[in-house]
Amino acid sequence: MARALGTHGMAAHRLEEAIDLAGNALGVKTQCSSTPTSVLVSIEIGEKRDTYLSRVDPRGTDLSKIVAFDELLRRVVEGRIRPAKATRIVKRIVARRQRYPAWLHIIGFAVAAAGVARFFGGGGVEILGAGVTGLGVGSLAHAAARQRHAARLLEFAAGLAAAVLASLATVVLGPASIPLITVAGLIVLMPGMTITTAMAELATRNLVSGTARITGAITVLLSIGFGVAVGKRIAGHLPGGYDAPPTPLPGWTEVVAAFIAPLGFVVLLNARAKDAWVMVLAGAGSFNLSRVLTAEIGTDLGVCATSATVGVLGNLYQRSRNRPASTIIFPGLLMLVPGVLGYRSFEFFLIEDTVTGMQTAFRVLITALALVAGLLLANVAAAPRRSL
Repeated sequence: MARALGTHGMAAHRLEEAIDLAGNALGVKTQCSSTPTSVLVSIEIGEKRDTYLSRVDPRGTDLSKIVAFDELLRRVVEGRIRPAKATRIVKRIVARRQRYPAWLHIIGFAVAAAGVARFFGGGGVEILGAGVTGLGVGSLAHAAARQRHAARLLEFAAGLAAAVLASLATVVLGPASIPLITVAGLIVLMPGMTITTAMAELATRNLVSGTARITGAITVLLSIGFGVAVGKRIAGHLPGGYDAPPTPLPGWTEVVAAFIAPLGFVVLLNARAKDAWVMVLAGAGSFNLSRVLTAEIGTDLGVCATSATVGVLGNLYQRSRNRPASTIIFPGLLMLVPGVLGYRSFEFFLIEDTVTGMQTAFRVLITALALVAGLLLANVAAAPRRSL
């Protein structure tokens, strides 16, 4: 169970709490230590102690499997299923194929990119361009997933492809904001959620896991940024490159985009179809609430208050529906995470604007800390019954 939860995106503190809960229910003493790439579990029964170390191959968040793990863990804790049988079920859950076909995942990239382009102030041309760029990045991600060595180059290749596609899109669609299209097209690969999870782990004293995770996030940002820089050089020798400020759209289109973009995340997070309406409401509500609160009380307090609200609603959903709080918390936070700020920080370093780059990087950490503080406050205001 520890290896399975680590594989599918569970933060260290939540994973360790889940394993400790299972150990207590089974009458054994357990100690668990988790990092993004390994889990170490010690099990003590009487005078005998066994310690197990397992390598973890992170595959990203899969909400449908997290729901299944949560249900199985609850059955074990309540004594409704024996551990041996539960172990076999864990392996079957891990071996399941993706809930949605590859073509729908690729469309999910496009839908998320188009919605985010509107959040960034893009007009109709930027939204279309971001959708096309998202399709290209999604296709590249799907192709890279089939080959281990290619997967290690995904972020660099995606950054390069996004920069080239954004420039070429202006040939067909007309002048547009190429940087906006590029960033929106890459939004799914931006490690904003990873940064937030890392800060949560550091805040809960999981120092090794948090440090490793934030280092991985920085590496992803560097790879994407370097790919974009190379892509811009290549695009300079190709048709297109007609950069222009975006044409503003009416305010109501942003509200519509706030409901459409989470649909892409439903597919990308492999959530169950029957949970889609909850995730869409969580994503749209989080985005619109953050806009109102940041305008009224400032960015940092607004993000913290929004995060706390999302956390409370997630915990209440867990208590009332007996489902993981992650079903609401993940889509709610995805609309707030600071991944794009991290990318822009690296862009400033590339053009040797070190001061602005440092300021933007510091803003990333402040935003992530505000999100984490909100979630910790939510756990005090409405304590979750279980760790997942």
